[in-house]
Amino acid sequence: MNKSSLLQAILEALSGQFDSFRTFAKKARVDGNDAESKSEGKYDTRSIEENYLADGLAKQAQASAEAAAAYEGLELRTFDSVTPIDLGAVVELEFPGESGWYFLGPAGGGTEVECDGRTVTVVTPESPLGGQLVGLRAGDATESPRATIRSVE
Repeated sequence: MNKSSLLQAILEALSGQFDSFRTFAKKARVDGNDAESKSEGKYDTRSIEENYLADGLAKQAQASAEAAAAYEGLELRTFDSVTPIDLGAVVELEFPGESGWYFLGPAGGGTEVECDGRTVTVVTPESPLGGQLVGLRAGDATESPRATIRSVE
């Protein structure tokens, strides 16, 4: 798998997330401060809710930007069957009845991208699955979820 293309796809996905969250946060902020959102009684909380939503979306936009920044300077090493899995590894896992591709990245866990005709999901060492993968090699197995490491790139 071309890791440079994979990294570019991840950065584009994170940038898209940032743009979406920022756009929706701005819209929610405008809606929350609009004259039509003005409270019509003590139980009318539309304006407050819109502003809480705007705050949450702004935080998600910030998290996407920070995730993208975490990829700056990431060394795209080559892994083989005997190299312990670490940041930058692309791992194929075989679960009962299916298989999947995962990239062990520094941030942006859960982001899914297409690369070389495969769907690749970003996992981080802080995630349950990513934490189990660190240090394992091809042929090893994870406990939960139960999976066998088919290949490491």
